[in-house]
Amino acid sequence: MAGAPEPDLKIEAGGEAVINDAALVGRIEPVLKAALGSEQVQRLPPITPSEDFSEFGRVGVPQMLFLVGVYDPKDVEAARQPGGKPLPVNHSPFFAPVPEPSLKTSVKAMSLAVLTALQP
Repeated sequence: MAGAPEPDLKIEAGGEAVINDAALVGRIEPVLKAALGSEQVQRLPPITPSEDFSEFGRVGVPQMLFLVGVYDPKDVEAARQPGGKPLPVNHSPFFAPVPEPSLKTSVKAMSLAVLTALQP
């Protein structure tokens, strides 16, 4: 419309699905359950994350994606009630993790996961 040249569009594959390595999950899951409590560590049904670290998995590096809860437990319970307001996800402008417990749990979980993964 403004006399610009036709765009040259090229669609390329990228951001493949992250597929958890079963052996790695088998090693790390019990450690997380022991440290955080079995009731706090749950397997989720498959979701569709696409992260650039999936490239490592694609070339054979074992990988494991896990999520850490960041909401006030009262808000989680309210969301579970019939007609409850859904919790905002990380790309929402309403996403507001509870800082201290979220950071402490995240650092603990990631540290345990990495240290366990590095053990022979």
